Amino acid sequence: MKFLSSILYLILFTSGSVTAEPLDAQSSLRTLFTSSQVRDELDSQRDQGKFKLQQSTSTVIFREPVTVKMQGIVLRENKKPVVFVNDGNTIKSRKVDNEIIVSTKKVSKKAYKVPVRVNQRNVKLKPGQQWNETDRQVEENYRIKPAKEKTSENDETTDKADNLTVKALENIL
Repeated sequence: MKFLSSILYLILFTSGSVTAEPLDAQSSLRTLFTSSQVRDELDSQRDQGKFKLQQSTSTVIFREPVTVKMQGIVLRENKKPVVFVNDGNTIKSRKVDNEIIVSTKKVSKKAYKVPVRVNQRNVKLKPGQQWNETDRQVEENYRIKPAKEKTSENDETTDKADNLTVKALENIL
């Protein structure tokens, strides 16, 4: 019994000394807030314009809206499906580019719907469909008119796809 009481006294005295040390250490720390004199000095400097925020003259650069074209899907036995999106595929990675991530595990094999995440937005597309970030609607590719571009001032406008095909053929030859 004497042993337990001596241990109890020892614990009480040592715990008192342990709790006293942090209080002493805390009192020696600087305060988080400044004194009223320092605060008044900072306010006067701010009023004089020493701490004004300088607004930048640069313009804000917006990124172009993303268009996702689902070009096709290959369903394989005992393997993940391969999805073809925007001239890229998911053979090596689910990430087609920086903005487009395809969820190959969640592909609906009966309805051929592929979940695609575009800039934190989820969209389900079937092969032959397109989703544009500006109007946020799924459209069939055959209903979308191709963009026209002018090749030169004298030429009439031509399809962008035709120019790409001609350039690809020139590179091959």
